[in-house]
Amino acid sequence: MNNRPLWWALALSFCISGCGGNTSGGGSSTSSTPAPTAATQCASLNGLSIPASSIGAPTSGATITSATLTETSGEYCKVNGAIAPVDPAAPSINFQVNLPTNWNRKALHYGGGGFDGTLITGVEPLDMAPAGSATPLANGYATFGDDSGHQSSSITDGKFAANDEALANYGGLSLKKTHDVAMALIRKRYSSAPDKVYFFGSSTGGRDGLSEAQRWPSDYDGIVVNRPALNYTGLRLSNVVLGRALYLNNGAGWLDVAKTVLLQNAVMSTCDALDGVADGIISNVAACKAQSATVLGSVRCANGVDTGDTCLSDAQIATVQTIAAPLQLPYPLANGVTRYAGYNILAGSVFAGPYTTRDLGESKVPANPAGKKDANQWVTGDQWVKYFVTRVPTFNSLTFDPLNPAAYESRVQAVSALTDATSTDLSAYVAKGGKLIMTHGLADEIVSTDYYNGLVQRFGQNTVDGFVRFYLMPGVGHGTGPFHPAIDSLSALDQWVQSGKAPETLTMSDLNAATLGRTRPLCRYPSWPKYVGRDVNAAASYQCVSQ
Repeated sequence: MNNRPLWWALALSFCISGCGGNTSGGGSSTSSTPAPTAATQCASLNGLSIPASSIGAPTSGATITSATLTETSGEYCKVNGAIAPVDPAAPSINFQVNLPTNWNRKALHYGGGGFDGTLITGVEPLDMAPAGSATPLANGYATFGDDSGHQSSSITDGKFAANDEALANYGGLSLKKTHDVAMALIRKRYSSAPDKVYFFGSSTGGRDGLSEAQRWPSDYDGIVVNRPALNYTGLRLSNVVLGRALYLNNGAGWLDVAKTVLLQNAVMSTCDALDGVADGIISNVAACKAQSATVLGSVRCANGVDTGDTCLSDAQIATVQTIAAPLQLPYPLANGVTRYAGYNILAGSVFAGPYTTRDLGESKVPANPAGKKDANQWVTGDQWVKYFVTRVPTFNSLTFDPLNPAAYESRVQAVSALTDATSTDLSAYVAKGGKLIMTHGLADEIVSTDYYNGLVQRFGQNTVDGFVRFYLMPGVGHGTGPFHPAIDSLSALDQWVQSGKAPETLTMSDLNAATLGRTRPLCRYPSWPKYVGRDVNAAASYQCVSQ
């Protein structure tokens, strides 16, 4: 049986008419004929067609619409194109592949975010990249990304999901399709496959990275996953739970920005010093959660009746408790999952204030469909109900009960099977020698350790230590927060894959203007950084502990 990858046959067909002249980054020429220039090789890709048979998921083939030699991040060939759908009513997948003239023989796939819809070009700095560091493309990586198979000006627009193929592409198939096209183009340009292929993604892109390891483990040698929305259906169901807590009962449980900040300040006041120092960062989350009753008692209005923004009513406290509590489902999602970890609202999550624009909205009465004046989490939950599940654009999502979706339960489960990255069966990825670095911010509203703990249950700690590094980042929110981290995780991954040197405690530096340059140790889970003295802004003043 021929087990060669799909791009092999395509590359062979490209070379039938003669691949003897080698290219820059691909070796030296054995012919007396001068090697073609990078500009000539780039131009030769324009108009190229890649057959559906060379792509490992159903398509109608791919076409290169432009190939231009560019010099903005070092000299590279910028290749744009589209992968045609099987369903003529579905949108195409737009992609970009960047082929550097001075290639380091490695490739990097970028993930997207939110509901996607925007082309990920692969030329940008990586999420959380150290200030002033070169992009992967400038460092010689062939890079690539796509728009997940639909086009929109907003990453909170879920309308695409009304089409089955577009939804399946967003659920992960666009990743495989784009990967296979990129491998074909790399082989065509350099007459060689990459020595190593990596994936890097955050949020939805983090989910994408785990999807790759679970569904196409042979495609990647190493993956970086940041703040992954991996239990995607659980997340969206929790969005709906949050919205119903805020808006049902005539909005009695809704919190405006002032009340939300009041709560966050009370949490910070109670928990900040539990890690040894009051520095605006909560590191000892377990101890903080144990103080939840004290925090809520400190902000409760007299007699539980709302008297304004200096306190929370009993109805508003009930909303906070609902948001903080894990969602336990009476029916299983994909891979038998029945739980979604609660939001970290009582232990340092950022729901309002100077570090985020994703607050709980401006009104206790939401629009239908939810809009910019409504809670950010409710906007995505409402779009999910309307287009992923019911496919009724006018549906009143407040009537959708996540604990009892009634006639929609089977549909929720079907969507879960398409979109969730919760399988802990990474056996094939482990056997291949694949490596995985995962990070999550402790001030992130969707932080969860469930997946990592599931890996340990399946494989045992020793095996997991051989292929996973999991780091929780105090003060770090969902792309923002009191600590805005810079970490060179791609270099750590590359070193692990190439030399076998696994990362241990890393260092993150702060990019926030007011605290620019302060550092903290990035401790392996379940450890957290405890202050032990000296300079409060230096990583060396902290020790990773796990008590």
